[in-house]
Amino acid sequence: MKTIFCATITVLFLLFLGSTIPGPAMRAFALEGSSMNSDKPKQSAKELKDDMPSEALSDDDAKNPCPPSYIKLVSPRAAAVGATVSLQGWRFGKDAGQVVFSNGVPAKIISWRYQNIDVEVPDGAVSGNIAVISACGSENKKGAGSWFNVMDKAKGQ
Repeated sequence: MKTIFCATITVLFLLFLGSTIPGPAMRAFALEGSSMNSDKPKQSAKELKDDMPSEALSDDDAKNPCPPSYIKLVSPRAAAVGATVSLQGWRFGKDAGQVVFSNGVPAKIISWRYQNIDVEVPDGAVSGNIAVISACGSENKKGAGSWFNVMDKAKGQ
């Protein structure tokens, strides 16, 4: 019983020591562990996902070189003309495209990043779904995340 206890303590100590002092031995151990996943099969097109785990691409979208973008959040959810609105989501692309309000009025792009776009609410915009059209031409799928209310400056609503 003492032998098993001492051996267990020794192994735990060596594991602790190895995790707190990086060195060639630990790197070799880490590399050896990572090679165990080398024969893991790649994801099929149906399972292909972007950075968002709950929003998988359909078979057709996964084969498309320009898959549709996805708006997760519009913040704030309501603002007046001239205010800055931030769109957060996926697959907007690195090159700026276009953001269009529900009545077809394009917004002024302030900044465009792969997962975040800042725009100015344009004159003539009305409440409804916002569309993101990427530089390659694909448009986001409409959903609850893309809804935006345009407030009247005079009434505050």
